Amino acid sequence: MRRKAWIPVWAIIIASILIATQYGKVPPSQPSMIESLGLSYTMQGLLMTAFSASALVMALFGGVLIDRFGARKVVSVALVVSVVGTVIGMFMTNDAGLLASRVLEGAGYGVTMTAGPVIIAAWYEPAKRGIVSGVWGANVGIGMLISLGVANPILSTTDWTGMWVFSLASTVLAAALVVICVRMPDMSQRRDLDEIEAEREGKKHGVLWGYMAPLAMLTAFMFFLVGGATDAFNSFTITYLNIDLGHTYEDANMASMIASFGMLVGSIIVGIIFARVRDKGMVLIVNIVLCIIVQFAWFNLDASMPVMFFVAFLAGCVLGAAPTLFFAIPPFVARSSTTVGAAVALVVLGQNLGTLAVPTLVGSVLDNASYSAAAMVMGGLSCVALVAAFVFRARFRKREEQAETA
Repeated sequence: MRRKAWIPVWAIIIASILIATQYGKVPPSQPSMIESLGLSYTMQGLLMTAFSASALVMALFGGVLIDRFGARKVVSVALVVSVVGTVIGMFMTNDAGLLASRVLEGAGYGVTMTAGPVIIAAWYEPAKRGIVSGVWGANVGIGMLISLGVANPILSTTDWTGMWVFSLASTVLAAALVVICVRMPDMSQRRDLDEIEAEREGKKHGVLWGYMAPLAMLTAFMFFLVGGATDAFNSFTITYLNIDLGHTYEDANMASMIASFGMLVGSIIVGIIFARVRDKGMVLIVNIVLCIIVQFAWFNLDASMPVMFFVAFLAGCVLGAAPTLFFAIPPFVARSSTTVGAAVALVVLGQNLGTLAVPTLVGSVLDNASYSAAAMVMGGLSCVALVAAFVFRARFRKREEQAETA
């Protein structure tokens, strides 16, 4: 069984990395789009928002469609839609056309992100999913690194459409991998049958029971604020360094790439810390405090590029640690062992809503004010999350004490 599993599982992992280049292509392309199309800061945020909105809608329905029609068929169709959107986007010069193309591109991303955990769970029993799930979880970070890594050579020879050509090739390759390699095991061989039965058993409380876990909802709220601010950081860092501070595009892109690498490092470090520290709430509080410092400071910092590179790495470590924490919390705050999935879904919803709202909000601020004002918005949102984190810690500790005395 394990010999058969690695082919579909690693195919979906690689496909998820390739489709993540659709998400990561916009930030490095923004200076070229501003020059060629006169793109506003609000529109820059909306390009990320339209993509995420489509991904969110497709993620909500993707699991149901996969269960009914199969992973290969559903993901393949969604990736074809993404390919069509990319081709359309290459020829768009108006805001409405670009937004429509981003909606189509987001479809493949959303379905692929949903298919990953479903396929991994079907092929591997829970005790053996750790490493595979960890690698799959890094797909967005790796996709961002790839996009930023190819941006310098591509944009030095062509305009923003060169990045669209690159993401088109990546998406076509992802679709080919899915068509050739991805499939679900026979029902008798699935490794998630116990979880499926447990989920059915849990529904005796009502469909919404698992989604109404107070601490899970609080976690989703915090991720909405902190995760949204982090997406704004990713969206506007290159533009800030290149357009506002006057650094070369190559240096600005390198700083963003270093920050993305820092996010991977930060996610690994905080994962180890979270697993070993009992006071989970304090780990969350410390991370949010550091996020606030980064968000207030970054768009007010004007230093030499070596200093900016160093700070970008530290900022990436801090901001990259947050998603790891938020996704690690649901098993501890779900209402029962059968509703962990519902708790995770809440956190994912919070993340996606933050991606929808905050970059556009920050973009509109930049169109009417300064980067310092945008930094105040980002840091202010995370300050609200910090208050929620103290409430979370108090309620989480009380819950643990009650469990110990029970």
